[in-house]
Amino acid sequence: MAALARRLSGHYDTTCMAKRGATKSKGGAAGRPLDDSARVVILHGPENYLRTEHLRTLREAIEAQRGEVDVLHFDGASAAAADVLDEARSLGLMQQYKIIVVDEADEFLKRGENRRSIEHYTESPVDSVTIVLRAAAWNPGKLDKMVEGVGRVIKCEPLEPPMAISFCIQRCAKRYSCTIDPQAAGLFVERIGTSLSRLDTELARLSLMIETAGGIIDVDLVTEQIQLSREEKAWEVQSALLTGDGAAALGKVIELMTISRLDPVPIFYAMTDLSRKMYAARRLLDAGQNERAVCSVLRLWGPSVSAVLAAARRCAAAELADLMRECLRAVHRPRQSLGTSERAVEQLAVRFLSVLGSGGR
Repeated sequence: MAALARRLSGHYDTTCMAKRGATKSKGGAAGRPLDDSARVVILHGPENYLRTEHLRTLREAIEAQRGEVDVLHFDGASAAAADVLDEARSLGLMQQYKIIVVDEADEFLKRGENRRSIEHYTESPVDSVTIVLRAAAWNPGKLDKMVEGVGRVIKCEPLEPPMAISFCIQRCAKRYSCTIDPQAAGLFVERIGTSLSRLDTELARLSLMIETAGGIIDVDLVTEQIQLSREEKAWEVQSALLTGDGAAALGKVIELMTISRLDPVPIFYAMTDLSRKMYAARRLLDAGQNERAVCSVLRLWGPSVSAVLAAARRCAAAELADLMRECLRAVHRPRQSLGTSERAVEQLAVRFLSVLGSGGR
């Protein structure tokens, strides 16, 4: 959790927030905090929350050193480098420090004259200005290396689920003066996903529903307030199949198709994903990997982990491989006029139960 706090406050390069939780940084500049020593900063990646947080951190750090800061924004899709750099080089009446933000910087730099101008500026930047280039998409190149010499290049990528859970726990405590139960946080991330902006918005809403300060967001509240979308409900079939209970598994399949009115395709997908995880887990266990390593490689997390590993241990690898192939074939049967999709889903559920059952004998 401390690592997460450092990442969000800008003290570490957000490459350590990358998909496998790496903590390595590149170059000497990467490990420095964002402050008024950074002349040019590149914030790129799909996680908008982190791009916004890094800009906030930069502004607060500069204000602490230089006083009031003037923040100006340019739309990179239409701005010209001449306008951006004229603003950087011009002196205001109050001679305030400037942060100049260029959004959609990938589009901005696609125009060759803009890129060349920014590269030339980076060779001799203005001391009282930090230019921030922000973009969801990014193509690394010569400019990145130049910026590392005078500032920072920070990747803002989605968190892995365990880090997202830590974010929720920490955010509740520090921002919303409440507590979220770890199990509830796991369910919360499972239902919301790892988008920090959406997680923060929903945490704010749930915190308002707690009657007393310092209250607890528990599993019941998350279950009641954070509903699965119709497509996400398809994943419920995995936990039902892993129970090995025929009535529960078939009942869940029928419920999803009749009551929830789900198309069979996402159910097929969820079943195929489960067969893949069980087969891959079995192969890794046979290769001598421990359970922790298996979970890391397959990115298994949440309450279903123990059930997946238990199923993988009690079933033969060859049998699980056959099950995975049958899942892939089942998707195509209705397209070949070999029965309905609904019937194919039910038959596949029965096949899962026979494999898991035979593995248990």
